Amino acid sequence: MNDGDALRVGVGPVLQATPFADAVIAAIEEENDQVVVRDEGAYLRVLCPGICRLTRAAVEAETGYPVRFPGDLEVIMSSFAGKGGHDRGCGVWWLATDRSPDQPSGA
Repeated sequence: MNDGDALRVGVGPVLQATPFADAVIAAIEEENDQVVVRDEGAYLRVLCPGICRLTRAAVEAETGYPVRFPGDLEVIMSSFAGKGGHDRGCGVWWLATDRSPDQPSGA
């Protein structure tokens, strides 16, 4: 995925540039394909094609300490592209034109 495609069909968080954000990005890169990270100076735009998943377990593996979902991620997440949702164990972002990945196909 090139940068133009990423901006058009990419979804994911916009993170303040911090060491914790680096761990979140590493976890996203581990759990998703074709991740594009755009360094915008004070923040980092993370984009995945169509859907972006992030688990608390992956972030904890990167940091080496417990992480609160929701809570710790939202402190550094200024915004996001697409629609998003999360619970205690997982965050997910998807295209606004698509059905929530958590909904059954018949919903």
